[in-house]
Amino acid sequence: MSEHETVLRADAMLTPGGVVTDAELAFDGSGRITYVGPARPDAESASDRVVHELGGHVLMPGLVNGHTHSAMTLLRGVSDDEGFMPWLAAVQALEQHLTHDDVEVGLQLAMVEMIETGTTTFADMYHWDAQLIELVRAAGMRALVALASFAPDAVGFPGVSPWNGAEATDQTEALAEQFAGDAQVRIAYGPHAPYTCPPEFLRDIARRAIERGIPIHTHISESAAEVAQIQERYGATPADHLDSLGLFEADVLAAHCVHLTEGEIALFARTGTAVSHNPVSNLKLGNGIAPLPEWQAAGLRISLGTDSVASNNTLDLFEEIKTGTILHRGARQDAAIVRAADVLDIATRRGAEAVGFPETGALEVGRLADVIALDVTGSSAVPFEAASLISHLGFAATGADVRHVFIGGRHVYAEGEHLTLDADEIRLRAAAARARLTAANAAAAATAH
Repeated sequence: MSEHETVLRADAMLTPGGVVTDAELAFDGSGRITYVGPARPDAESASDRVVHELGGHVLMPGLVNGHTHSAMTLLRGVSDDEGFMPWLAAVQALEQHLTHDDVEVGLQLAMVEMIETGTTTFADMYHWDAQLIELVRAAGMRALVALASFAPDAVGFPGVSPWNGAEATDQTEALAEQFAGDAQVRIAYGPHAPYTCPPEFLRDIARRAIERGIPIHTHISESAAEVAQIQERYGATPADHLDSLGLFEADVLAAHCVHLTEGEIALFARTGTAVSHNPVSNLKLGNGIAPLPEWQAAGLRISLGTDSVASNNTLDLFEEIKTGTILHRGARQDAAIVRAADVLDIATRRGAEAVGFPETGALEVGRLADVIALDVTGSSAVPFEAASLISHLGFAATGADVRHVFIGGRHVYAEGEHLTLDADEIRLRAAAARARLTAANAAAAATAH
């Protein structure tokens, strides 16, 4: 046995080669997977070999959240029954009162929720700086972080940072240099959307992204109102407008993409543009149903995301997996049009590739050990048959079933206990921050009237 080997034994395990029963996974001190397969006879004991006997559990890759705004956990439940544009106005009104401390605790609360529901990697767009990135690294998670920007002279989060869009772009490049080669963090430009960012600003970001090899994370065609607005303003659909600015010559992760045309889907396939499917947020805001079957047929790079909890209201990717599988079956009246196995792959391996962490996302030798263990002894898992693991994970499992989380071999969550975050303190701080935001917004509204 290799030195410092950790062994996980469980009833079943999801691997690229299929389901393994009576399963064992091992990783070494560097966090690399060294064995995946049937449980091996334990013929030797070693003081530096740690074995976790996880009977009543199953193993799968850690989930990848392809699009969220983590600090917006503080805005959970805001404007639940409004359409996209009124919802956005309500959210932005509260965001004007955010402080850096609020963003910090909002991020930490998001990581608490993500870890305990099985997410190990996330792609995020919001305010970011080195201090916030260090919180991600300390928690043990992986993240593609995009510093949101709106226009060269527009300050996105005035109570958090004085940076305008031009300064945010410069800061993105400084962060990319500072965290170059980091195994946990990638940096991206974060131009918010074509309806909030002027063309020359987007053109400049595209040029800089191509020159520096820094990816771009943005929103595209989330709502019909956005598409109509861009067509009226620029005479083109959103993706075609962005293409005219050279954006897709860079590495782009596009969130939502609900209303892409056939031509835009072909454009994304041709340019290798990645998309994030956010079915629950799209439904909750009344924005529609993204054409996932067409994306798959075109061979797009696809991830699965929650969007923020202000439009969801959870970060539980198992809800997205089930919804993302059954949504198109009902809409197209075809139970075979989207398979659970494919959506699970999008939520893990394909999502990891889309957000730039290709060494993760699957349980196979040589990859980094981002692994979660789910309890299958609860009522919703009985009767459990290991051979039907994909069915269980796709249609019955929830984030509440997650009992252990390992990221790069680091044990960050064990039997309901966070090992890298003080979850109780974070929840208390987050509740207090939300109360202050609500009071500040009410006071501002009263003054305005």
